[in-house]
Amino acid sequence: MTEPPADRERFRLLLDEARPPTGGVALDAIEAEVAPVLPCVREIPAVDRARGDFESFQFRECFTVLTLLGRRLALLDLTPTAAIQIVDLALAAIDDADDPRTEAFRKRAETAAIEGFVRGREERVTEDAEVRASRYVRPLRMNDDTFALIISGVHEPMALRDHVDALGRAMLDADAAVAIVDLSQLGEPNRERARAIFAAEEVARMLGGACIFSGVDPRWQSAAADARIHVDELRRVPTLSKALELAQTLARQADAAANPTWRSLLDRLRR
Repeated sequence: MTEPPADRERFRLLLDEARPPTGGVALDAIEAEVAPVLPCVREIPAVDRARGDFESFQFRECFTVLTLLGRRLALLDLTPTAAIQIVDLALAAIDDADDPRTEAFRKRAETAAIEGFVRGREERVTEDAEVRASRYVRPLRMNDDTFALIISGVHEPMALRDHVDALGRAMLDADAAVAIVDLSQLGEPNRERARAIFAAEEVARMLGGACIFSGVDPRWQSAAADARIHVDELRRVPTLSKALELAQTLARQADAAANPTWRSLLDRLRR
């Protein structure tokens, strides 16, 4: 389903003439977002738009595309005023879109676009908050042998995987033996987030080290079970302070294994 070239050309002429405030977004990008709307409007005759049977399939399909357009314009960081202006220009690009009998359709089209705009704005606000929250998450060096990953808030699985990878790189670069991952402030457990965060166990093991998880409450245990992760096989302690104590114990054990007593006695004899 494609729009007649004249519709898109007309829209571009109207867009160039109106020059709505786009906040730096290129008009070509806006034209590309509007293009799928034009054939949907074109396929509904003016007489049907004037009749206003907005619950029929052809109208529902058209309003869905307009909702998606509103969402996309919000994700481009346009203002609501600019979004409405662009929708009106898209309708005006159709030959008979300015028929006064279709005023009710125009209002419904604007409403559909605004609904999508609100959803898109919510997505953008959430995405920005996640980016800001992730920006300040770093593996913390607790001592020569231990790094801790302490995450608060809600993070998407991909962000959690990135944080776990950063923990592994920090351990590798510092030749650290112990990782601590604290979940006490990490929100909204689910299967994918559990897979991402508990992957720290495998990362630490691949580096020849150990991983300690603190704050694994029943919600995270349930999410781990959904992900087929056996938390009973992991090193778990209730609090971060307990994790630090266990990390010190594991570090001492690792040092003792690397430097057994007989070796230190032999070194003394050689002096």
